Amino acid sequence: MAASAVDSSDYDPSTYWIAPARNFRTSARLHLQHHLFQNTIGHLLEPHVASAVAEAKELRVADLGCGNGVWLSDLDSALSEKGVSAQLDGYDVNTVNFPAPAFLPEKVTLKKLDILARPLPEELIGAYDIVHARALVSISASSVVPPLLSTALALLKPGGWLQWEESRADTYVIEAPTSPEVSTSALNTIVRILQAGGKARGMTFEFLGELDRHLKEHGFEDVHAQAAETRKRDRKAWTEDYLMVWEELAVHFPLKAAAPQAPMTRESWVDLFSKAVEETEQGAVVHQGKIVTVVGRKAK
Repeated sequence: MAASAVDSSDYDPSTYWIAPARNFRTSARLHLQHHLFQNTIGHLLEPHVASAVAEAKELRVADLGCGNGVWLSDLDSALSEKGVSAQLDGYDVNTVNFPAPAFLPEKVTLKKLDILARPLPEELIGAYDIVHARALVSISASSVVPPLLSTALALLKPGGWLQWEESRADTYVIEAPTSPEVSTSALNTIVRILQAGGKARGMTFEFLGELDRHLKEHGFEDVHAQAAETRKRDRKAWTEDYLMVWEELAVHFPLKAAAPQAPMTRESWVDLFSKAVEETEQGAVVHQGKIVTVVGRKAK
């Protein structure tokens, strides 16, 4: 479907993810997404980062775009088991998914902060041994790279490490059983609409294949990148993760009564989404194939 099909909506990824309506459903999805990332990459701290801080008795870690803080909570458990005293700070522009402080580990704090805004709070400059980021390309795709890397460099101590993980948002893989044969027509249509809409807004994701180059160009040293294949056993869960996102997109298409000539109305989207769900109930899955991890050290 042509890009205009999505242009008829008011969907703007730069504001969608900070809307108050991104509430308990989104938080539940973030828990699922976290476990799927962990199942795929197999670590909280990438091996080069873990090795670099192995002898540390104290650490300060920042998680950018922390969501509900689940990564930090798991990291707190892992570091506590090793006897490491760590201050773990999460930052997000949307606080609606933050747990109450009483239900967070003692060393975990979550605070509101636009990590791409300037100036950054002075007290955060050069404060962290590790800066972590995950699944941020949905905010603004390739345009997020320079400001994110600048933020990471600013927050890191000399010799500190950035660890950044992303799914391959430039790729959708749709698979279905062949016996009996299962349709994937609705799933493929949704993917085409999303890709056309992203293209119309200039959202490109090719940079995900060369994140290591971007880190090097921003002055990071000891840069390492790797891609991990998602597990077959997790494909259904990845599918459900994407379905939760797609369901919420309905409100960004116009009602048929208000825009009867629109290439895609809200009613049409709901119908298409329902058919996609039926396909997944018959065994079809959708995923993005790989998780990309890149790490780099700030010069000492």
